[in-house]
Amino acid sequence: MLVLGFVALSLATPWARGQEGDRRQEGTAWQWRWDPATGRDLTNYPPSVEFDHQQMVLEINIADMGVAKFDGVLTLTSAAVGPARGTMTLNARESLTIGEVTVDGIKAAFEHKDELLTITLPKPAQPGVGVVTRIVYSAANTSRDGAGLVWLTGQQGRADRTPQIFSQGQPNWNSFWFPCHDFPNDQLASSLIVTAPAGFTVISNGALEAKEEVPGKGVRWTWVQRKGHASYLVMLAVGKFDVVEVGGPESKRPGLWMPVYGPVGKGVQLAKVFKNTPEMVAFYEGLFDEPYPWEKYAQVIVRGFNWGGMENTSATVLAEYAASGREGDHDDLIAHEVVHQWMGNLISCKSWEHLWLNEGWATFGEWLWIEHKEGEGAYRKAVNDARRKLTVSAREVLPVGVPVVSKLYGEPDDTFMKAEDPYVRGGVVLHMLRQRLGAEVFWKGVRVYIDRFQGRSAETDDFRKVMEEVSGQSLERFFDQWLRRPGMPTVKVSRRFADEQITLTVRQVQEMDGQNPAWAFTLPIWLKFEDGSEKWVYVESDSRLAEVTIPSKQDVSKMRADPNAEVLAEIQTEP
Repeated sequence: MLVLGFVALSLATPWARGQEGDRRQEGTAWQWRWDPATGRDLTNYPPSVEFDHQQMVLEINIADMGVAKFDGVLTLTSAAVGPARGTMTLNARESLTIGEVTVDGIKAAFEHKDELLTITLPKPAQPGVGVVTRIVYSAANTSRDGAGLVWLTGQQGRADRTPQIFSQGQPNWNSFWFPCHDFPNDQLASSLIVTAPAGFTVISNGALEAKEEVPGKGVRWTWVQRKGHASYLVMLAVGKFDVVEVGGPESKRPGLWMPVYGPVGKGVQLAKVFKNTPEMVAFYEGLFDEPYPWEKYAQVIVRGFNWGGMENTSATVLAEYAASGREGDHDDLIAHEVVHQWMGNLISCKSWEHLWLNEGWATFGEWLWIEHKEGEGAYRKAVNDARRKLTVSAREVLPVGVPVVSKLYGEPDDTFMKAEDPYVRGGVVLHMLRQRLGAEVFWKGVRVYIDRFQGRSAETDDFRKVMEEVSGQSLERFFDQWLRRPGMPTVKVSRRFADEQITLTVRQVQEMDGQNPAWAFTLPIWLKFEDGSEKWVYVESDSRLAEVTIPSKQDVSKMRADPNAEVLAEIQTEP
């Protein structure tokens, strides 16, 4: 998901900072994990996966597009994990009214309370043996602040403001419109069978397998997504759209259906704005050495969407501004969501503390597209701009803050908007890792990671261990300090020429204490001498002061410290 205008979370929130008297005696803490009033641990852990939910078939009947309610039937095929299970618990918000539940055709008792649906199974579910749960329900008021299933009733007489429905499930909002295990540590195939009034188009994940008229009810659309994906990636959009196919046999990615659904009357412009989509898909297929994994790649532009885009599997939802502009104007947004079809969808983060594995990759993917289209200089500029942005946010939060990878958050949505930005910082860390390992080894590791974890969820250490395996390097310190620690070093670089030698000095001047020691990094420094010759010098730093001396009969005319942003640091070069 691309968030528009990241908002740094206030450090005054109790889950981020704690009470003023909660400072540890030995120094400034950078993680606050308890509520002093109650003593309660505020960290978050993934819920148990007591059932492997393998497939969902969701039947929805929308009687009136102008009335925000529908009747639904969810059929869920699941197998118990671990011991035999006597109950099944699903997330189900208060917007759902549960009518009846059957398990393998037998009526089952249930309780719907505190946004959970707990089903008492007629007989214990045995490990590995499939059970079929059928839930009949109705839904109304299925959205909150633009999340869940959003209904727009339209404006009479406006062809561009007809009624419209769209979903926003990330991170845990799809349980507003269907019962599910609303967490990314389980994947399932999905089918949506949606009956809507005639004249409206229904879009969902996967392939369109049937479209048929239902007398007196409208048109029934059947969409089938055969590969598993996390529940938050299940999507639905209903409306009236101009539809443009940007793929096709003459495109740079023939054989893949790539429709763009946008506002009525915008068809010609949509073809221009989204022209580069086939090339993007082909480009990332090459980088990842993994074919595009889904049946289609649809892009659906809706009104009232509060984010830039949402990477639902095979069917991205985009904000209305994406329908305007010229070719290339929104390539950053389009590329971001295309990358997610692998990083986030084919492999989902196991829990929201590891969100950077989704969003850091999508952001890094934007820069890789820039490198592909505009060259290395434009790529370097994008990375340096990102580092400058992180430098500004670091001044606001250090030395107290919540790192990128942390179990400390209030709601899952908070992980998207913290000052230690999982999007930009995650992208910079991937850039740093590519620089450290070299492109060949880096991409070899990424491809092994995709091969090993596709169709599953992963966490930070899964990625780290693969990169260690392929590179032969110990990377635990690298991952810990750049992802599990907030902030960055502030580095002052100076030089001195005397006695036919140049001394380069690297000082870390940020606040240090027992919780915030010096950072460990290798700082590349480019030197240009008075005779025009050039040299790279690498300074190893893991303390307040590091120096390197090189012999030279002439002074330096120019010096640039880390021009390629290989170290996430605020760098100040002294004359």
